[in-house]
Amino acid sequence: MPSPGASNAGPAATPAASGSSPAASAGQADFTGGTATATVTLPGGALTYAGGSCEHGPADAWVAVNIGQPNGAEYFGLVAGRSPYSPTDVRTATGGGTLKGDAVLVTYRHAGSPFVLDHDSASVFLIVDASGGTFSGHLADGTNVSGTFAC
Repeated sequence: MPSPGASNAGPAATPAASGSSPAASAGQADFTGGTATATVTLPGGALTYAGGSCEHGPADAWVAVNIGQPNGAEYFGLVAGRSPYSPTDVRTATGGGTLKGDAVLVTYRHAGSPFVLDHDSASVFLIVDASGGTFSGHLADGTNVSGTFAC
């Protein structure tokens, strides 16, 4: 597995637009063709993801950003707020602000290798309408990661 900070500079992930939304029952979800973007900043450079989708839960309880294929070579995924899969005591994304712990999940794939921000360090700041924000944390090996996302 390549070092997350080495040779990852430059625009690495720009999934091609498909023009249609994937079926909910698709075996391999393909989140392309939308307007979501994200940049993951590592010590060795930045990864750029574009052409994905954003989904907001009822009353902005949560926001999910997905770009690319989760098991593909290049993917970015973020969930912030009280999703259907989080504990019921998790803060919602309504009104924006900083979310941490069980309220966030940030993951990405680069060159086929998966990376997940450490649960205890991951933090997401959402703008008021949950249409974008920033994230930060570190990987299991201690590599600091930060970035931005927009719907």
